[in-house]
Amino acid sequence: MQQFWYWHIATYLFLGGLGGGMMTFAFVLGVIVAPSLLTSSILVFPVFVAFICLGVGTFLLVFELGQWKVFYRAFVTKTAVIKWGAVLLSISMIFGVLFIFWEITWLAGLPIIPYEGFARACLAIGGVAGAGVMVYTGVLLASMKARPFWNTPALPVLFAVSALSTGAALMSVCVGVWPFPDAWLLNTTMYPTTVPAWGSGAAALACTEMTEWLHTADAVLIVCEILVLGLFVLLQFCASNETAKAHANRWVRGSWAGIFWGLMVGCGLVLPLCLNLMGGVAGAIASPILALAGGLLLRFMIVWSYQRRLMPSEYKYYTREIQGHEPIMDYWKKDKYWEEI
Repeated sequence: MQQFWYWHIATYLFLGGLGGGMMTFAFVLGVIVAPSLLTSSILVFPVFVAFICLGVGTFLLVFELGQWKVFYRAFVTKTAVIKWGAVLLSISMIFGVLFIFWEITWLAGLPIIPYEGFARACLAIGGVAGAGVMVYTGVLLASMKARPFWNTPALPVLFAVSALSTGAALMSVCVGVWPFPDAWLLNTTMYPTTVPAWGSGAAALACTEMTEWLHTADAVLIVCEILVLGLFVLLQFCASNETAKAHANRWVRGSWAGIFWGLMVGCGLVLPLCLNLMGGVAGAIASPILALAGGLLLRFMIVWSYQRRLMPSEYKYYTREIQGHEPIMDYWKKDKYWEEI
């Protein structure tokens, strides 16, 4: 079997969805659910982690494409799906960085721009773009009509729900981490006119409530992901294309059945759901780790489902090595090329 897409693409799809999911939840929490200065402060580290995920994922995508020197073409190609991904990634990362710098530097003390207004605007724009990134990771694969196992409207929905679930899981671990809560939240000398004097008890209580809210949201999203995953597999069985049916059969009853039922469904979805409902240390630590592993495994299973035997002509093409003495290699040497033109 020949594998055409390697681990870089699957990891990019996971990190892009994960970062987009975290930015979406930062927007929901900081603008809709509990808009306040304290909430914005607590969200600094989660937004920073989301920025790292998006940045590393983008690097893996550019590295896999193999033409990093002309990466700008992703922004100017009108008909390519990847253009929308590049634009949404850039917007989410830029406004995430603006939000972070606004919260942790002296910029928040400027009287020209309202403190809360600018922070919420950055979260709103970055969160909406992050939601677009989540959907885009699925659209990128679903737009390939030659791949019947990917070419279904259920795939973008599955990737979006999975991204929200993994985003909530990782975000529940990140809230309340650096630079919180005592050393930074109690520093009233930096922003004496804009930041109220919070106590460590209020910060700890806010972090606890936010973590519990995220665990509840993650539990609901895991249930939704199980339903969407079942719908995705069922649609493949009902498809008229034999290749899609073969892939679905391999997942459910074939060579990948153990990975699908045992690792993907069991350890990646059902077990995190049970641990979330149980609470305690297992729900706070083990559940997010299993949820993240399940989300990563889902991307690898989707991407690596496209593998097939090569036709003789393809095998000859992929195994042919260019030798240094071939005329084409000599022709494109810089000195000789410029002499001829």
